[in-house]
Formats: sequence, structure tokens, C-alpha cells
Amino acid sequence: MWQNIKIENVSKIEKRLQNLLFGGLMFYLIQKMKKYASLIFFLFLAVFSLRAIATEEIKNGILQAYWQPNWNADATVNTPELEFRYFALGNKKKDNKVIDITVNGSEAQKIAFIKKNFKNIPDNFFTFKEWYVNQPGTMKVPAVIKYMECNADNYQADLLSFQPENTAKNADDMIAQDFDGCGSGTPYLVLYQLKEGEKTLSLKSEVSETAPDLASVNSNETLAKIRTVDKAWIYVAVYDEAEKGHLSNKRGFVKLSALTPLN
Repeated sequence: MWQNIKIENVSKIEKRLQNLLFGGLMFYLIQKMKKYASLIFFLFLAVFSLRAIATEEIKNGILQAYWQPNWNADATVNTPELEFRYFALGNKKKDNKVIDITVNGSEAQKIAFIKKNFKNIPDNFFTFKEWYVNQPGTMKVPAVIKYMECNADNYQADLLSFQPENTAKNADDMIAQDFDGCGSGTPYLVLYQLKEGEKTLSLKSEVSETAPDLASVNSNETLAKIRTVDKAWIYVAVYDEAEKGHLSNKRGFVKLSALTPLN
């Protein structure tokens, strides 16, 4: 019996010692944290200040917002994604850059940013989530990251701020210059081909199957959507990489049901 009491007392003493040791350790850590709290705060402030200072301002360029096609596995549903890029114009052609821009926020926040900063936005841009809009202006970024892809220099940056320049000349004319890199193409184009088994298709002058034909396309040609008319009809051009914007003058209206998406 006495042996059991002694064992119980020893156990209680051990627990008390453990509690005292733990409490002492916590007190020691708290005192250390208090001692270095001001130092940690000033270090954080210094890092934040350096980040704020390390910004790059890029002028003489055009910010472009565009909808990039994003088809499901069956190519039956397109859920476009809103993307941005900046065409930086240099004094010489070799200095021109296309910078892929990351704009933080949800799609709704990005749309609000476009409505605030961009002018001349076509209705179909938001209604059907297609095509692109251009806005000249000055942007600030932390840094422009350069990397190699497609055997060319490519660039990426995170947007900090953008100041639109509404007195600049036509933005489309400003970017009708040569730009190198993978980001210089037409990622906003939705491409189609004739459905399998179809050899030819007529491009109509109006939204009607009985409208006069403007041109005929064959199964070897690719069509690029310019705009959506409604759920049944779109306005297209024959895709041609040799032409401005990769769009030929061979254009007309066509029913979506006659086409199969390519991208």
C-alpha cells in the first residue's frame, strides 16, 4: 500500500515538473520574441519598401485584353479565358516586345478593370466573350522576365498599375508592326474547319440560308471567327497567316452547325 502511495506521489511530482518546464520554456520564447519583434518588423518593412521601389515603368505601348479559346475535351463547349499582353514599341523594330501580362483578380475584377481603363469596347467582347480590345497607355510592373521559347525571346510581367493614354493615335495602327516571339500571334482567334465529309461551304452575304453567296471555301481551308451574330450564325474570314491579323478578305456569314472547332 505504501509503495503505491509513493509511486502516485512521484507521478504527480513528475507532472508538476513537466508543467513548470513547459511554462518556463514558453516564458523564455515569449521574452525572446518581444526582444526581436522590432527587428523583425523593420526587416519586413525594408523588404516591402524595396519591392515597392523596384518597379519598372513602360511607356509607348498598347495593353491588349483578349479572350483565349478554351474548349472542353469533346470540343463542344468553349469557356474563353480573359488574358492580357502589352505591345511595347521601341525606337527600332528590334526593340519591339510583346509582354504577356498577369493581371491578378477574378474574371469579374478583370472585366471591371477593362471597363475602367479601355475605350471603344465592342459589344460582342463582353456579350460573347470573344475578340480583343486595345488601349494605349503606360504600365508599371515589378520587373520584366525574359525567357526563351519558340527559338525567340519572350517576356512576362505582373501588372502593378496602368495609366491609359486616350490621346494616342489608333491602337490597331500602333501595333501593326513586326513583333517577335510566341506571344505575337493571334491567340484570340477561334478557328474552324468544315465538318467531316463536307467538301465545300458557301459564305453568305447575310444571315440567311437563301442569301447570295460571297465566296466558297473547301475542306482544306481554315475559317477564323470575327464575331458572333447569334447562337446559330457567325461572321468569319478564311485564315491566312500572310495577311494582317491572319484574316483574308474572303469573308461572310456561316452557320455554326456546319463547322467543327480546331482550337
